[in-house]
Amino acid sequence: MRLVFSRILKIVLFPLTALLTGIVYVRNWLYDTGLLKSSQPEVFTINVGNLNLGGTGKTPHVEYLVKLLADSFKTSILSRGYKRSTKGFLIADNTATAHSIGDEPMQYYQKFSNKVNVVVCEDRVAGVAGIQAKFPDNQLVILDDAFQHRRIAPHFNILLSDYSRPFYQDYLVPVGKLRDIRQSAKRANVVIITKCPEYVSSQIIQEMIANIKVYTTENTPVFFSKIRYNAICGYNHAEVFEKKSPCMVVTAIAKPEVFWQYLNAQSLTIEKTVDFPDHFAFTRNEVDNLLNQALGKQIITTEKDMVKLKPLLNEVEIRRFFYVPIEITLENTEKFNQLVLENITTFIS
Repeated sequence: MRLVFSRILKIVLFPLTALLTGIVYVRNWLYDTGLLKSSQPEVFTINVGNLNLGGTGKTPHVEYLVKLLADSFKTSILSRGYKRSTKGFLIADNTATAHSIGDEPMQYYQKFSNKVNVVVCEDRVAGVAGIQAKFPDNQLVILDDAFQHRRIAPHFNILLSDYSRPFYQDYLVPVGKLRDIRQSAKRANVVIITKCPEYVSSQIIQEMIANIKVYTTENTPVFFSKIRYNAICGYNHAEVFEKKSPCMVVTAIAKPEVFWQYLNAQSLTIEKTVDFPDHFAFTRNEVDNLLNQALGKQIITTEKDMVKLKPLLNEVEIRRFFYVPIEITLENTEKFNQLVLENITTFIS
């Protein structure tokens, strides 16, 4: 019954999707023909983006680039700072919070403040210009989620697509989850299929590459990445997670199912799961409710949720909270790294 209703709803919504597709197509055509202007910054810019509404793993891929590049090039990360309480150009400092700059930029700042500048600005063109004005020796800007922002033309576009829902099988909202048309993939310099399972057959890999190349240029390389979950950490890094003790899982991410599946595979005693919308802004009320629901149990969250919840906890409460750090592993790592480095060094030289 639910499947039938879903199909009927898609049929009803299809005319709106068709209209939006036409609007997006015309907008892109105006930029492609130069009738609307895109500007390419004077500093090298790498964009990590997608065609859909989220959940493709941009954050760990941005962090991968930071680890690869920040020791060799003076680097800044520029993000919109989704759902932050502030507006305009803002440089993260020791007064920043997830509330003021957004959860993902706050995660970048907590992990890499000694390596990179973390900046938020809705206007990516103004943001890059502001970075260069504040940090004249800056050599590289990593753009977090700017694929659909046509006013800026990055030097290197990395397009992410979820293995379980590749863009070539999806549709524009509201029928599907895309916010940009499939044909926009032709702007990508690299496509990465993210969140791959542990084993992907060579046949599936070749089929996916063939489907992707319908929308990209023939020479656009395609890579595959997996999420690697690290050991469960205490919020204060002092407490040790007791694997045999009961726990509650709390998430506020786009696709929590993969995280739940991982935890279930670890033979944990999960007695309750609580899910909030992606980028949910936790308040003290939610913390109190979570603590009441946990009934003394350990509470596990994602790394992104940790940066929002940690400031709300007192010294006693924080001992009950744990998170799972993640990173990505890439197939053909050396080839990908070389491709990125060659583009940067060619530009700088």
